[in-house]
Amino acid sequence: MTYEPGKERIAVVADIHGNLGALEVVLADLEARGCDRIVCLGDMVDGGRENDEVVRTLMARGATTVLGNHDEFNGLTLNEDVQAYIDSLPRQIVEGDVVYTHVSPREFAVKVLTSDDAWRIFREVPYRLTFVGHSHLSYVFGERSERYGATTTHPFEFNRPYALDPDDRYVIGVGAVGYPRDGLRKIRYGIYDQHAQTIEVRALDGPLLL
Repeated sequence: MTYEPGKERIAVVADIHGNLGALEVVLADLEARGCDRIVCLGDMVDGGRENDEVVRTLMARGATTVLGNHDEFNGLTLNEDVQAYIDSLPRQIVEGDVVYTHVSPREFAVKVLTSDDAWRIFREVPYRLTFVGHSHLSYVFGERSERYGATTTHPFEFNRPYALDPDDRYVIGVGAVGYPRDGLRKIRYGIYDQHAQTIEVRALDGPLLL
């Protein structure tokens, strides 16, 4: 398949943690949603029992992947091909005005939990869209705000596209495939539609680790 630059539907997945069953739910859903490719924000392993299988599945799908902290530091004994792949991964990937990373694109990477954390990203990096994992939370923080030192927390509905303002910048958490940390027991991933300029956070039923 030939993709037209800037007009892809990109499935953004994060924090799978060895949960192959949940990843398979996501893969079926993103195919049904017409996604063109997959970007993985890291932490493929360390949690469930199917670590090699998760990594190999993403490799077979040609996913663009960044290194997560659990990928880098864990007590697992992974197959050689899987470990070699993990060892080759970058910490972030920049595509035009979009950056994909696990924790944060800041030089001093801190987990993004609040709008204040997002504000520090806007101060330090130039990207229009920052996609992060690590927190296992789903959020959309916008730079534009009525007061200095603050950002805007944009409300969105799961499973509905949310329109991104071309004149604003955003930090987006797509949530976790493996397990959530916000009380909503749903598998989560995001769909970034480059042509429509929307982000859709998908919330799906399926097997969770916790």
